[in-house]
Amino acid sequence: MKLKGALVGCGFFAANHMHAWKEIKNVEIIAVCDLDVNKARNFKNEFKIKHSFLSINKMIKDLDLDFVDVVTTMETHLKICTVLAKNKIPTSVQKPFSDNIKDALKIVRAYKKTNTPLMVHENFRWQTPLLKIKEIIKKHKLKNPFYSKISFRHANPVGYTNQKYLYNLEEYLTLDVGIHLFDLSRFYMGEVKSVYTFNQNTNKKFKGETAFTSIIKHQRNSVSIVDASISSIKYPDCFAQTLVNIEFENGSIDLDFNYKICLHTKNGKKFYNAKPKKLSWISKPWDQIQESIVNTHKHFIYCLQHNKEPDTSGDDNIKSLTLVFASYKSNKLRKEIKV
Repeated sequence: MKLKGALVGCGFFAANHMHAWKEIKNVEIIAVCDLDVNKARNFKNEFKIKHSFLSINKMIKDLDLDFVDVVTTMETHLKICTVLAKNKIPTSVQKPFSDNIKDALKIVRAYKKTNTPLMVHENFRWQTPLLKIKEIIKKHKLKNPFYSKISFRHANPVGYTNQKYLYNLEEYLTLDVGIHLFDLSRFYMGEVKSVYTFNQNTNKKFKGETAFTSIIKHQRNSVSIVDASISSIKYPDCFAQTLVNIEFENGSIDLDFNYKICLHTKNGKKFYNAKPKKLSWISKPWDQIQESIVNTHKHFIYCLQHNKEPDTSGDDNIKSLTLVFASYKSNKLRKEIKV
């Protein structure tokens, strides 16, 4: 049976979500909703969608929806998700989940109250090279990780020029990109005990930080160094690739530029290529991120069909979001913050 969904928000990133939905069998986006009538109408026509709405309430009233994909900015999520939860509509919501923990908890409670599925669209976990690392760890039985470095450094303005609101955020890069990297640190290394962060503003066009470095202590007494920058000039530019190094008791893994992975064990080196799939609508340098949206959508649909909690549920993502705000507190107070 084909699942029928709607997409809320027709801004910059929504087109990527819509292209990705078209890659998934037995799913159809039958409606879009946006406060801007022209955006909603143009999006509907471009992707040949049956309906467009200016009001979520009217959309819910008029249509029988199996799910909704929320692709709006974080400050809108509480209002939108409260309506969807009240009407028991399974939801995938764009990251950052919220601009504060209080609202994120309200959203989670609203979905629990009506026993409705909720997933945060944390797509970095579903990038092909980052998933490949997890697969290699399991296959080669790498154990007791004690160190990781997760880095996202580039100087390509494509990451923010189409999202003008980012320039005015007092808290920028840690919330926009760091949330992904902190989530990956949990994904590979386990839950967190504390964080110490130093933020930098390397581009005065932005109100908020444009670079940060964090030292994270995990509950298993392992440590992660997580860093990001939009001012790191390299050739070729690394956008939008995350570079990773993880060291274990019995080996180590390096994810280098151009999706190259190297496994080191006592038996020597083994190389892997983890390039994202080539899909007709994907465009460089967004290919790694765009492909991961398809994977994230597939996970959401699988969980709906099999009555499973998503890996990046609201409860899970709050842990990563908590780490983000602890990071800001650490930078402000210049000390280690327990999580």
